[in-house]
Amino acid sequence: MEVKFVLDFDGVLFNSAFEAFTVCNRAIADRSGYRDDVSFEEFLEFRAVVTDAWQYNRLYDRDRVIRDPAKLPAELPGPEDWNFSRDFFAARAELMGDPEWPKVMSPYDFFFLLRPLLLEHPDRFAVLSTRNVESIRQTLQFYDADVLPIFGQEDIRTLGSKIKVAEAQGWLKKGEYFIVYVDDMNAHLEPFDGKVHLPLHASWGYDKEKIDSLSQHQVITIISSLLKLSGGRDAD
Repeated sequence: MEVKFVLDFDGVLFNSAFEAFTVCNRAIADRSGYRDDVSFEEFLEFRAVVTDAWQYNRLYDRDRVIRDPAKLPAELPGPEDWNFSRDFFAARAELMGDPEWPKVMSPYDFFFLLRPLLLEHPDRFAVLSTRNVESIRQTLQFYDADVLPIFGQEDIRTLGSKIKVAEAQGWLKKGEYFIVYVDDMNAHLEPFDGKVHLPLHASWGYDKEKIDSLSQHQVITIISSLLKLSGGRDAD
């Protein structure tokens, strides 16, 4: 079997919370009906349960605001939410016009520890994220690590979910891949439970830590060990 490491981006490789906060504020700037009093602390609490950009509308839209973030996962998107999502990505595209834009993304230590392995074994890794592909690519380019296949928001919108993207790539075929999937969001990990060999929860990200969550150094140790054991070859 081929060993493959599938990595989330936000909350695993990069702490992008302030970037998302900046994008949201740009998207609603000078528009009536939206809150202009959202603090970064409130945003971070809300960010811990966000799995798609449309959900930020429920923090900023005065008529649809959800004060208890725990209630967000049960909500379904409406037209106003999709409009916010459209404006969110348009605002991000504007910000990305600045070549210094990736500096607002803070790499975790995990990224710097992992980068030598990414560059040495790019065929063993892939990014699977709800973030749009171009913003991921620009960030990796800025940090000299644009060597990986990237599956992002566009792929998930087309196929329906992260697990559907994994299925489309053939990663879930029995006997073909030994998959290690790293994500910080429990809601994204749960569908992979029992479908991949090692679904790992990143304790350093946005979601709540669990008893089986792993630290940055623990995950690096697992990845390094599997690469050494496979010796650049397929696993038995």
